[in-house]
Amino acid sequence: MIPALTNARGDTMAHVNLAQIKKSFGSVDVIHGVTIDIDDGEFVALVGPSGCGKSTLLRMIAGLEDPTSGEIRISGNVVNDRLPKDREIAMVFQSYALYPHMSVRQNMSFALELEGRPKEEISKAVAEASSILGLDDYLDRRPKALSGGQRQRVAMGRAIVRKPSVFLFDEPLSNLDAKLRTVMRKEVKLLHQRLKTTSIYVTHDQIEAMTMADKIVVMNAGRIEQIGTPLALYNKPENLFVAGFIGAPQMNFLTGKVLDKDRQAMLETDAGQISLPRGFDFAPHQNVTLGIRPEHLHVSSDGEISASVEVVEPMGNETHITCLVGEDELRLIDSADSALAPGQAVRLGFDASQAHPFDSVTEQRLPDRNA
Repeated sequence: MIPALTNARGDTMAHVNLAQIKKSFGSVDVIHGVTIDIDDGEFVALVGPSGCGKSTLLRMIAGLEDPTSGEIRISGNVVNDRLPKDREIAMVFQSYALYPHMSVRQNMSFALELEGRPKEEISKAVAEASSILGLDDYLDRRPKALSGGQRQRVAMGRAIVRKPSVFLFDEPLSNLDAKLRTVMRKEVKLLHQRLKTTSIYVTHDQIEAMTMADKIVVMNAGRIEQIGTPLALYNKPENLFVAGFIGAPQMNFLTGKVLDKDRQAMLETDAGQISLPRGFDFAPHQNVTLGIRPEHLHVSSDGEISASVEVVEPMGNETHITCLVGEDELRLIDSADSALAPGQAVRLGFDASQAHPFDSVTEQRLPDRNA
């Protein structure tokens, strides 16, 4: 078994380090030199669209897939050649994978029984996990008598009783309905706050990643696009992919060429000339894509953008508006009592200091002199 390292709290230290991890299936390369450092006790989300390689990366950490090259370390130990059971990890899958003929108690204790643990130790571990997850009243039920959320709690309980150094979650909430996903997001976050165990969580849902994680790894086509805290990714996306992926509703984009007009850089777009944020070095005639988040766009009589309202979506506490600018769509967030109506002509304004400029060719964020 991997030697345990302890920190000042007396807990197991579980740093997870991935160094230049590559994975190929035959001649197809799916992971391209990924490097990630995960600190002891961190909750890290791997997020990206389907097929970006996040689940494959998680399976390699778990030992269910072998990397083609690169090094995986857990608690300072290289684990590339170790079996999953020897990595001090526990994994919660997308499917609950519960044994239907076993009770909740038996499902949670089964792995410990296979390891030959003493009965008293098993009973104590199950009782502790059951108390944490609110399963005390369901221990003698079988999975078919449980709701989806309760089954997912049992799956998490089965992982908790093993007292791993690292929890791995592979899209555990994707089979639940929208309301239950919201409830379970809170449950998983509370679980991490209580146990303080290093956790790696795979999801395609950027809202899950934003609300739950200490640090987010945004992946695309087997590569890392950006690593940072949720707010860092939201407030300063490093490229167009991250800018468009993080945030709901997603960021608006306007593309054009830079004009120098009265010492104020302007962007010549299909929507007309619009102001560019100060503090950036724009080259004359440079192709720039300007990102504007919906909450920074507003209806204004002297706004620089001429548009027409296409769709109005009341959300209760706010109203989401989709406008057409030529053939492009711009989304903004208006007040709950918005009087805008489909077909209405409007002018849109925004605070240029809140906008995000990207080079249209490289798709990278332009450097900010004031950063």
